[in-house]
Amino acid sequence: MAILDKFQNSISFLYKLFDIDEKKEISIIEEAEEKIQLPDEYLERFTLYPIQNKDFLKNRDQELKSLELAYENWKIVNSPLLVVNDPGEGGTSLLHASTYIYPTAKILETNQAIDSYKKLIGLITKALQIEEEFKSLKDLEKHISTLEDKNIIILENIERLFIRRVRGFDLLEDFLLFLHATKTKIYWIVSVNKYSFYYLNRVKYFSSHFPSIIHLNPILNEQLKEEILSRNNGYNMVFLKPNKISKKIEKQLKKESKEERQIHLEKIFFKKLFNFSKGNISKAILFSRNSAYSVKGKTVFVKPTEIKVLDDLSLDDLFILEAIFQHRSLSIKELNIVLRNSDRQSRLSIEKLLERQLIRPTTTINKKVEYRINLMYLDILKELLKERLNRNFR
Repeated sequence: MAILDKFQNSISFLYKLFDIDEKKEISIIEEAEEKIQLPDEYLERFTLYPIQNKDFLKNRDQELKSLELAYENWKIVNSPLLVVNDPGEGGTSLLHASTYIYPTAKILETNQAIDSYKKLIGLITKALQIEEEFKSLKDLEKHISTLEDKNIIILENIERLFIRRVRGFDLLEDFLLFLHATKTKIYWIVSVNKYSFYYLNRVKYFSSHFPSIIHLNPILNEQLKEEILSRNNGYNMVFLKPNKISKKIEKQLKKESKEERQIHLEKIFFKKLFNFSKGNISKAILFSRNSAYSVKGKTVFVKPTEIKVLDDLSLDDLFILEAIFQHRSLSIKELNIVLRNSDRQSRLSIEKLLERQLIRPTTTINKKVEYRINLMYLDILKELLKERLNRNFR
């Protein structure tokens, strides 16, 4: 009875909030129009950040076992490991949490472009705590061969080592040679995003350098639901009717009691979340955050967010988006190099894509602004690249 009273009080408040006459037979919240500003305390629950500790990592037991096995294999055959993942799938969290397997591992986070041999050598020598300076990877390789201790290095986002232009792959190729030359002394764990993996395989047979490859699996639907409910812990969730709904479901909702409608609307919400996220944890979290309609006290009203249809992007727009996919993120300067655009052309194109929220800005540790794909449009844009640019990737 206490649960029923709590639910009825929430419904009563909902009617008052949106001026709905309780005497009328109106299903929950379908008449509401304008979304209300959400409190920071609630939004903070949906912040995306990488997990640093195995104890807090969820739903990746199989991948952790694969990492353990790969490490044991390296001790025998010295094979470097490649981890392939989409943005938002939790690759960074997995690699950071996996350091319980090798506590001395050094993590090289290449969130910014590594556009020179000097930068790459500096990152590696710093990770290995080598104070001596080297002019080439070959010189560094000779020094590493003299080391007594073996090391583990996790290199994230290897796609930041190339730029799509003439001779823009030299640094990446020389690093791969360096990786092979040092693999008896260093266990290399490298990550790459799925689209870069597809692209590099087509142009450079990239996967042939890694006998051991782990592809992250999608998170199961029930685990996604558990994650979203846990982030709403302490709030009473009231599910609202989607903007778009079939006539059949509309009729069913009208026949149901308020309690039955809530159960039905909750199922609709999570079905939409599952279809959108496709097992990507970050996409599920973003979908849920964007679906929060309003918060009043400890009640949150949830209405499935609608993703815009993208049917009017030009070929130039798609080429820019593909370039960002290939490199994970690009600055205006890098975009000029890749597409041979003028600075003005690139800025105008970026502004247009920002306005449509298809990309988002991010700032590197050096305060340089780069642009990434908005996760909310990740799969939609991939499908457009398949259909209109004939990109045959999985």
